[in-house]
Amino acid sequence: MKKIKKLFSFMLSFLLAMGLFVFPSYAQEAQAVTAPDKSLFVTDYPYIFVHGMGGWGENDPYYSESPYWGGNLFPGSEDDIIKILNAQGIKAYAPSVGPLSSAWDRACELYAQLTGTVVDYGAAHSEEHNHDRYGFSYEGKATMGTSWNLSDKINLVGHSFGGATVRLLTSLLAYGNEQELAATGNETSELFKGGHNCVHSCITLSAPHNGSQVANVIYDSPVMMTLIATGLNFVGATAGNDFSVFNLQLGHFAITPKQGEERAKFSPRAISNFYKAEDNCGYDMTLRGAKELNESIRTAENTYYYSYTTVATEPTGLGGRQKPVSTMNSIFKISSSMISLSEGTTVDGVKIEGNWAVNDGIVPLASSLYPLTDADTAKDYEESVETATVNPGVWYYTDTMYGMDHFDFCGTEDYPTSFEQFYFDMVTMANSR
Repeated sequence: MKKIKKLFSFMLSFLLAMGLFVFPSYAQEAQAVTAPDKSLFVTDYPYIFVHGMGGWGENDPYYSESPYWGGNLFPGSEDDIIKILNAQGIKAYAPSVGPLSSAWDRACELYAQLTGTVVDYGAAHSEEHNHDRYGFSYEGKATMGTSWNLSDKINLVGHSFGGATVRLLTSLLAYGNEQELAATGNETSELFKGGHNCVHSCITLSAPHNGSQVANVIYDSPVMMTLIATGLNFVGATAGNDFSVFNLQLGHFAITPKQGEERAKFSPRAISNFYKAEDNCGYDMTLRGAKELNESIRTAENTYYYSYTTVATEPTGLGGRQKPVSTMNSIFKISSSMISLSEGTTVDGVKIEGNWAVNDGIVPLASSLYPLTDADTAKDYEESVETATVNPGVWYYTDTMYGMDHFDFCGTEDYPTSFEQFYFDMVTMANSR
């Protein structure tokens, strides 16, 4: 029965993602790895790794069998980068946030886990999107063992939609939110008050900063979204939170059980609201949703911003269209084609051409480099290092990793060096300033 449930969970996850999420493939064979040279470290802050859409963290039941950050479909993987970094004396954690929730809701959940508090989605936000203000309690269960005091700095690392999550959390901590302050005054969550210079670096991996055409194809289909929302509520009503690979954490929408409840109620009203509220990852990853999100996020002046990008397509010779390279996971080829076929059209007011057709199977290169709202100030990292001008408050994009698809950051085999070496180098870069 357990195997049947797990198989059904995999099938459900695949249906929900429709190519936006895929399990990692086989981890690569061992290669020579150079451990981080700590003599080069200027800082030594903890790393918080945030999974993407449809992903899972350390609190989810499947993580022990298949870590999101380096595992594969088969149990017993030794490639969990969280454990590898910790073994090197580098503190790393992988919290679990709503796999299908909006960037705002995920940021609130991440904050609650780090501080060991009850999730507060904000009074103004909750009223606008017609869901509960409060979610799960993490009192006594802080991610880092003790409650984060908002003074000690951390590094945030987000893969895919985890990028939007860490960007928004950094912005809220630094600048707060005027709508929430106006709604609740002195009773406003500390998250929305601002004034916290506590994120040292914000690092994104294949993040859809400016959205993806794939999300538009799915979200703009009322039939598809109704089926997805209905499926989620059906699982919540029949199996609760323990059925899935991950905890869907949609109790605030009454789609799945609230904390302490065994089952949710099957509710056509909740299903309709979840879709129409535009408060989920599907909407946030459309080009218009990402644009709205970018307009609400500010770069924190004391935080370093780095983006890593991947490309797994090549020109077809037919105009600006692209085709998958041989190393692309086959499950991404459909979504990659969706992006390529949109070349020459306009999606949510954006003309799809050039780097909007080049992609990693899910995210266009034009989307993963940096938020378009920061286009005027974003800089090439390697060029900046040569002139010793890497400063906080500015986006730095590293050299694009060609031949790697969207999920290779989670432990697959296409690294130019090795999985471990990539993260050791990333940590060395972030800790060097």
